[in-house]
This record gives sequence, structure tokens and C-alpha cells, in this order.
Amino acid sequence: MKTRSIDLQYQCCSLAHHSDNLYITTHTSLHVYNISSGQGRQLYSDETGVCTVYRCAVSPDGSQVFITNYSHHQLITLNKDGTKLSTFTHPELQDPVAVHVTSLDHEFVSCLALNTVVQAVGMKDGTRTIKPLAGKKEKLAEPIALCFNSSTDTLVVSLGQNDKIVELQLKH
Repeated sequence: MKTRSIDLQYQCCSLAHHSDNLYITTHTSLHVYNISSGQGRQLYSDETGVCTVYRCAVSPDGSQVFITNYSHHQLITLNKDGTKLSTFTHPELQDPVAVHVTSLDHEFVSCLALNTVVQAVGMKDGTRTIKPLAGKKEKLAEPIALCFNSSTDTLVVSLGQNDKIVELQLKH
């Protein structure tokens, strides 16, 4: 049953939610839409490529927004006002698509070029690096969406090439 409809002035590529706000990416910009007030505004924009603001995730406390820049192989961190805090690049961060942040602030990113899922570690101390989680041996053909199941400590990955969803058991 449809309960509400929001008319956007742009195409929606991805959504993230925190508190009363929807964060919406459009391939080149990030918008925030307040559900209660119905007010929206652009937080961030990057017109230097086709998919520079591709997918997004919000930190558990709502203080940071993470976006994948597919065109330039980056993971970008913004504060809640849209100010860029960091731009992270790494050789294993090729064609990043999905980004997911868990309740414990773990950042997971799926990368199409290498058919891998990685964890960006070191977010708090600023010495970020990549921890590979899964790749060719798990046969991750086009990992395009991520979701973390905290009750089972599994990362659920949607695969675009073969219309499958796989679960990855995470080790502590």
C-alpha cells in the first residue's frame, strides 16, 4: 500500500536514511530531503565525471556521509553539512559501486573492476587502508549492492551478473 510519494527534480540513483532525513544520490550530486518538513537541498556535487556521486551510506550517528565515486575510483567522506572531509583512493578500490556502514562504523565497499568486496579500515585514526574480504575465489560477479546482517555477522552481497545474492561470513 503506497502511503506517500515524493516528487524529485532529479533521477534517484541511491538512497540512505538517518533520523528524519533521506540522502539521495543522482550520479553527480548528493541531496538531503527532510521527511517531516518536505524540504530538500543539495549537499554536494561533482561534475567531473559520469558517476562521481554514485551510491551513499550514512554513519550510525548521522555525522558523516560516505559516497562512492565510480568515475575516479574513490570513497569520499562528507560531514552532515556536505563538506568534504576526505577522499580515499587505493589500488584495490577500482570502480567502487556500493557502500555500506554498519552500526559499529565498519565501511564495506563493492568494487566492480576487480569483482571484490573490501573493508575500508582506519577511518577513526586517519590511516585508511583496504582489507580485502571476498573476491574471485567466492565468484563475486558484479557485486552491486551490500547489506550487513548484525545478528549473523554476515555481509549480504547482490551480484548483478548472475542475479544471485550471497552471504559472506565475517571473521573477527
